[in-house]
Amino acid sequence: MTPGTEREEVSDEALMLRYQRGDRSAFVALLRRHQVTVYNFVLRQLGSALSADEIAQEVFLGVVREAARFDYETPFATRLFSIAYALVRDQRAHQPERRWLQHGPTAPESTRPGNGLGSAGNSLPGRSGSPQGFTAQALEDSIVSAVEALPDEQKDVFLLREVADLPFSEIATVTRQTETAVKIQMQHALQRLRLALQDFDEYRRALR
Repeated sequence: MTPGTEREEVSDEALMLRYQRGDRSAFVALLRRHQVTVYNFVLRQLGSALSADEIAQEVFLGVVREAARFDYETPFATRLFSIAYALVRDQRAHQPERRWLQHGPTAPESTRPGNGLGSAGNSLPGRSGSPQGFTAQALEDSIVSAVEALPDEQKDVFLLREVADLPFSEIATVTRQTETAVKIQMQHALQRLRLALQDFDEYRRALR
């Protein structure tokens, strides 16, 4: 096992424990591991690159503030996105007339799964040879618009699942709902997205 591989296998919880004991490099590792995912989650919620950058910083400041109270019975990612979710809800409450920006500055690339949403070159089906002549960019634009149009409760669940890559049980913890309620919200979100993306048959079929 190479040193690099060993570092990659250190869990979030182990890194947080090291940070509690004064190892600042452990926090840097957590930041690097999660910053893109947090940024994209906030960006797709609020549509503003500026707000996403500011709130993503606040999320990690929240981690620093709560470090001493970290509960190892709850996965680190769940605590992290609980902070992000609360900040997003607060921002939405003070931003009733949101103006959506479909494309802000590109976030730094990451090899961790679930970082983006609708990025050409991720897991989107190719359309270059389709009769309709749809492009990856057209599909990306349509996905972003469709997600933005979701009701907030459905968008919360969809992004926590598809961007943050949280299991439904942890989404229930973040949103303070039952797991059944979360799954129903996800089903409704997928139904809306399938309808909105009906011109992109291959991608729509993947939303099942």
